[in-house]
Amino acid sequence: MNAQPRPTFVMIMWFLWTAVCGAVLTLAGVFLYLNPQLPSAESYRHVRLETPLRVVANDGALIAEFGERRTIPAALAEVPQLFVRAILDTEDKRFYEHGGVDLITLFNSTVDLVMNMGEITRGGSTITMQLPRNLGTFSLDQVFIRKFKEILLALKIERELTKDQILELYINVVPFGKRAYGAQAAAYTYYGKPLAELNLAQMAMLAGIPQAPTAGNPINGPERALRRRNLVLQRMFEQGTISREQFDEALAAPNSARVHERTLDVSAPHAAEWVRQILVNRIGTDVYTGGFEATTTLRPNLQATANLAVREGLLRYDRRHGYRGAIGHMELDAEALTDKTALATALTAYPLSPGMEPALVLAVGETGFTALLGANEEVEIAFELMRWARPYIDVNTRGAGASRPADIVAVGDVVNLRQLPEGWALAQAPDIQGALVSVDPKDGAVLAMVGGYDFTNNQYNHAMQGGRQPGSGFKPFVYSAAIEHGITPASIFMDAPLVFEDENLETTYRPKNDGERYNGPTRLREALYRSINLVSMRVLLAVGAGKVIDHAARFGFDTSTFPRNTQLAVGGGTIAITPLQMATAYATFANGGFLVTPHIVTRLATLDGTAVFTDTYPLACEPCEANPETADAGAAPSVSAPRAVDERNAFIVDSMLRDVIRRGTGRRARILERNDIAGKTGTTNEADNWFNGYQQTVATTVWVGFSDHRPLGDNEYGSNSPLPIWIDFMKVALDGVPEVSRPQPPGVVTMKIDPRSGEAVAPDQPGAISEYFLTEYAPEYRPKAQGLPLDGSPPVRPTDIF
Repeated sequence: MNAQPRPTFVMIMWFLWTAVCGAVLTLAGVFLYLNPQLPSAESYRHVRLETPLRVVANDGALIAEFGERRTIPAALAEVPQLFVRAILDTEDKRFYEHGGVDLITLFNSTVDLVMNMGEITRGGSTITMQLPRNLGTFSLDQVFIRKFKEILLALKIERELTKDQILELYINVVPFGKRAYGAQAAAYTYYGKPLAELNLAQMAMLAGIPQAPTAGNPINGPERALRRRNLVLQRMFEQGTISREQFDEALAAPNSARVHERTLDVSAPHAAEWVRQILVNRIGTDVYTGGFEATTTLRPNLQATANLAVREGLLRYDRRHGYRGAIGHMELDAEALTDKTALATALTAYPLSPGMEPALVLAVGETGFTALLGANEEVEIAFELMRWARPYIDVNTRGAGASRPADIVAVGDVVNLRQLPEGWALAQAPDIQGALVSVDPKDGAVLAMVGGYDFTNNQYNHAMQGGRQPGSGFKPFVYSAAIEHGITPASIFMDAPLVFEDENLETTYRPKNDGERYNGPTRLREALYRSINLVSMRVLLAVGAGKVIDHAARFGFDTSTFPRNTQLAVGGGTIAITPLQMATAYATFANGGFLVTPHIVTRLATLDGTAVFTDTYPLACEPCEANPETADAGAAPSVSAPRAVDERNAFIVDSMLRDVIRRGTGRRARILERNDIAGKTGTTNEADNWFNGYQQTVATTVWVGFSDHRPLGDNEYGSNSPLPIWIDFMKVALDGVPEVSRPQPPGVVTMKIDPRSGEAVAPDQPGAISEYFLTEYAPEYRPKAQGLPLDGSPPVRPTDIF
């Protein structure tokens, strides 16, 4: 007799079957509801990492990074296996076994959920489930709906990507705090070196951060981070990844993490900011996150040299004008002196100046003083290394020299110190500013740029912004216009007082030379290398202001605000020119008369090296030949830059500017011992000192002045403020560059002249000198000529007299 099923058993089976069907239907409903809300798993195959913009020099040296997130992508093959195991042993030990969801971990999390009455105590998420969250697909709130989405999307991702692809993506996008995303960026951020160079303790520390990247990183939460690191090590040991010896050694290691800013290969903040502005205007703000690399024309060795030359030059100026006193003061008593750590911490409130450190004066003796640095280190400063500090009274006056250290500093003073080969020395951050711009005359590429003393405290770029009076540095363009209009280097002009009467002025205008010295009849060449103002004014009057302005415009100057009076002749009045514009204009004389385009960006590429754009610029050549490297590929010849002046004009002005170095206001530059350099000083009556100079391969302008246009001092000139900076820079820029002689172009003739009258003389006449002339304006040799009138009558040949 067959037994009948018991009603209770049947009911249980029906109940289970109903529950299963209900669960299936519920899951199906959840899937149908949530699936349309999920992104395509295929999109994870093409994730673009949010990587900052890198700005590099012409050889790839890093200059700057721009972007909120610090990301340094690394292929999985480049990641040390020990770190991979640290991640897997801690976050997802069955990663290579499950299909996106670890059922064991999920079951344990569900049990915890029930046992804790609905409170979520553990995530139960696999690495695949965490990936969408780290990419910003879902919010970080621990809610059930998000967990379901993670599960569904994880299953889809596992069908589209391989395990290695998922792990590599995770390692590169997971946040580690301090704006670091990805393990490689975290290694540089916390330890200042690549992931491959970290030890076991450091790798374990990084592997523990993703659980709480903000509160649990080793800087914000060192104790929590240390506990998490030890947990990572424990799990690695339990999984057999590391030995007992490795475990014990790493467990005993201290927390060695600290924030490391990305080390730049060379500092060029003003130039980098220019690059940033160019790219944002051209590409948009996506340039900050798209992993672009911008290649610039900067040469790292020249940029580093420019940084040092400008800094040292401004410090020299500052010391010449005296010591302005301590930058702060702390009241020190016996109790305060017992806590040196607190005093050192207080020093961090004072601004840092390049190459200097703020320090607190602890004691003053007869041979020097003792100071505390911010690193809680005490140093001694000898009196000899502070003796320079005569009190500043005004720009032209200093107080008496100190006879003892107490005349300069007092206990409690906060001062700047600078470490020299001789030891720590008293220093002060200059408030004078300076700029240096160097360009390649061949194509206008910017080789180096410094826009001020300290970019951190003053972002204004004096190399490109605002514009200043160029002073006598503008005279070569006036003289170039004169040569184009028939005046020669041998033309005689009167160096004597001028008087201008204008009914619009209350008084007459009486321009004068520096020092009020006058030389009478003076050749144009001599007037330039001696920088004689009144001759320049007479040249302007002879040529006409309109013609000079039109001529200057061909050198790239914006002449819309140029004055049409004698201030034009001496670079004064309303003239405003930037150092970048001046360097580019002088490059025209260096390259034979071509106006090149100043530029700094040559290429923008993506992370994989794909070029977004590559820019080329006109060259100083006529005609231009095809680049030999691309000629075989059928490349077109390079584009020729427009001509500002003809080659003959540039040759003659160049010869006059070389005399500025040989025997004129730029003769300090003779220390370079080269015959192929040329230039011109520039000194205004008030607040701008310049030196503009070049060799055929490099044109460099240096400007020194105050941002607020204060006077620099009665004894400050283009020859003693900017010229030494120019020399320091050019010494490196021309190192190994062969000296070149400039060939005399057709249409220029050489003749012997009398240096006093400028007349053509017999080649064998004693005391005669050689001079260059445009063929059409060359004087005739007249053996019986006895001189020419100086009474203001119209100019006559063979020699012009004004």
